[in-house]
Amino acid sequence: MIELLPRMKQYFDTTQNRFICFHDMGFQAEGWFKGELLTLFSELQHEGIIQKLEREVKVGTKKVDIRIRLNDTYHWIELKHWLIGEQKDFTYNTGFYFSDPTSVGITGDVDKLYPLTGYRWMLLLLTAKPEVQAWEAGVAKFNSRFAPWHLESRTRPDGFSSTYFLGLLELA
Repeated sequence: MIELLPRMKQYFDTTQNRFICFHDMGFQAEGWFKGELLTLFSELQHEGIIQKLEREVKVGTKKVDIRIRLNDTYHWIELKHWLIGEQKDFTYNTGFYFSDPTSVGITGDVDKLYPLTGYRWMLLLLTAKPEVQAWEAGVAKFNSRFAPWHLESRTRPDGFSSTYFLGLLELA
């Protein structure tokens, strides 16, 4: 999955106007994010980079957003879109999302991924880009608050434009 990051960044760098709109309107568009990823991953499958692509894969009574086979290994991916900034007079930041035990946060998604074998990922679209220290503090907050679950950040906000960040978290 990490090897796909340059292509994902290249793809999403072309959608700056959407990120600005989402941020300015206080709008979270997880369905749009999933549709764009499925489009990109389909292209990568046609190129032979991804061997298999599935969406909404049943796991018991729940569904995981995306599963890909890459280099003969399954990668389970749960998606989130987080607004960083104001929405209806409330300020949202990484600390808020990482510590929230409701469906706004990621605990339900991590719980869904936890028993699975293969690579387990959270891929977060953040509009706008958080500060590096805020991102790292948020990951640390999640790990201390929701142990024994442990997430390793595989991306950092530096290197992304101010309009967005793709936060890739691996469930260790």
